[in-house]
Amino acid sequence: MAIDEQKLEKAMAALQKGDSNALGDIYVLTSKGVFTFVLPILHDYQLAEDVMQQTYVSCYDNIQSYRLGTSARNWLLTIAKNAALSELKKRNREVSYDFAQEPSSSGVYYLGDVESPTIAIANKVLAEDEFNILMLYAIGDYKHREIADILHLPLGTVTWKYSMALKKVKAALEESQTEYEREHELGYKNA
Repeated sequence: MAIDEQKLEKAMAALQKGDSNALGDIYVLTSKGVFTFVLPILHDYQLAEDVMQQTYVSCYDNIQSYRLGTSARNWLLTIAKNAALSELKKRNREVSYDFAQEPSSSGVYYLGDVESPTIAIANKVLAEDEFNILMLYAIGDYKHREIADILHLPLGTVTWKYSMALKKVKAALEESQTEYEREHELGYKNA
């Protein structure tokens, strides 16, 4: 389900007029998409949650700079992207960050209450832009045209990269299934 742009715009206008309760509506309408957007940038679930929260604090603090009638979602995602990149720069100054490192020690991502080894496989086999597109579409519930707007890419590029990402993930899942079957087949023969 895509976010309701009219409800979001109404909530943004209410927040600009001083209704702090409107921030809760903005959060409900956009938090899943914001989180899905920053997770592949940060490769760290906890940090992505922190950056998501920073995004809404920044939204509240800077609401007067939002121009009504423009894309509230894109405005929020720009704040989120800047916060995520700022956090990465901060972490890089503190400790060298190895992007080749697995995103979690178990190799499993947790999105809400959902444990997903499939997302971990996708993160492993996909280029960053392919992973972003796949996550925004599959988890964030964005349409290809919305993803094209968010990432500033042509619609054809987004649909092609999405299709390629699905093929890569499917092949990786089939390969991991084949490896699992081989390991268990060998295990039975040796027993």
